[in-house]
Amino acid sequence: MRQPLRQLRRGPAPALRSAVECELGRALQRGQFRLVYQPILRLGGGGPPLFEALLRWEHPRLGAVSPESFIAMAEENGQILYIGDWVFRTAAAECLRLRRLTGQALRLSVNVSPLQLASRASLQLWIQHLQDIGLPAQALTLEITERVMSQQPRRVAEHLQLLAEAGFRIALDDFGSGYSNLAMLGQFQLDGLKLDRSLTRCLARSQRHRTITSSIVELAHQLQMQVVAEGVEEADDASITRALGCDFGQGYWFARPLSAQQVEQRLAAAA
Repeated sequence: MRQPLRQLRRGPAPALRSAVECELGRALQRGQFRLVYQPILRLGGGGPPLFEALLRWEHPRLGAVSPESFIAMAEENGQILYIGDWVFRTAAAECLRLRRLTGQALRLSVNVSPLQLASRASLQLWIQHLQDIGLPAQALTLEITERVMSQQPRRVAEHLQLLAEAGFRIALDDFGSGYSNLAMLGQFQLDGLKLDRSLTRCLARSQRHRTITSSIVELAHQLQMQVVAEGVEEADDASITRALGCDFGQGYWFARPLSAQQVEQRLAAAA
């Protein structure tokens, strides 16, 4: 059962890729997707509880399929539109349920693909959906990547403006994972950025990376953006990101992804 997954991570053979793609097309209707929620900790303490909604695919034969193995495939064949819509609506429903149950101003982050952001009609449906269920858009942070912003920047800017006016928070995800255009930070309306884990993991052993990160954090703060350090897995990572001025930390050092029930228990214990 595990052999197909190992092949898939290396780059699947055409026959295996076709089989997995076919399975992916049926995963949603078969209820094989679920969401888990990883805490995002405010390094200075206080504030409302924050979590990122993360997609998981539990296949009866393949087992737990990593998003890294199927998200790109879903974007290529357009299935990400349906999967992403399910993620958004499921996360919104869970956020609303937990807010009502605990009385806390819980906020969730949700990843948005380039195809989703390109569709103004889909974004308007999201806005209407939140109005229908009674969840304020401020409860959700939509995470986008630099790749999204580099494709049709004028349209992206217009759609981000639409979302911002509706009340959504917008964050730039995976910053520092490759070529990072600092000028891009001033071209779009953003509320925050997330330092990629590949950058965070270098901080403890590289003064050069600490200097670069410090400059990024300072620039982000000058632009009224908050900074989340992803991939915090060691005590040194946590202390360094705090010392560099990062506002939030996310990673296994703080907490692994939790089920909705575990989030509920965590919030109840903290109340």
